[in-house]
Amino acid sequence: MMQLLGILLIVTAAYGIGTAISRSLRLEYRRLVGFEKLLRLIRARIECFNQPLSSIYADFSEEALDECGFSEELKRSGFTEALCRCRDRLGLRRELLALLAEFGASLGKSFSEEQLRHCDRYIALLGEKAAVLEKELPVRQKTVRTLTAAAAVMASILLI
Repeated sequence: MMQLLGILLIVTAAYGIGTAISRSLRLEYRRLVGFEKLLRLIRARIECFNQPLSSIYADFSEEALDECGFSEELKRSGFTEALCRCRDRLGLRRELLALLAEFGASLGKSFSEEQLRHCDRYIALLGEKAAVLEKELPVRQKTVRTLTAAAAVMASILLI
């Protein structure tokens, strides 16, 4: 009886871990798409209205970035500071954080024509990264589920 209870606990824990990892992969993709939307908004507002960044940030809201507090921090302290403060909560890979940090480092430091080119460049880069993430997401989620199930089975065999 204790063995069955142990096996049930192991299977439940493995399922929970697999679900959590799978959810974090989906969330990473959604947040990357949210950043792409932010960059598109910045670009459009600079091009059409020559609006200051603080005014653009005040109008921005995206569910995936709101959940981790990034949007509020963005409104309070700007892009680079918000990225630094919310780094751990964003759940993005280092390479994506580095790309966003590069974008933020040059944001608002040149004339509008240069800012538009800057935004276009990073929108394209984020779009490429998002496309890659979207393509690999189902495969990675399936791999995570398979590996956690295999770990649960192996641990269960050890209990028998």
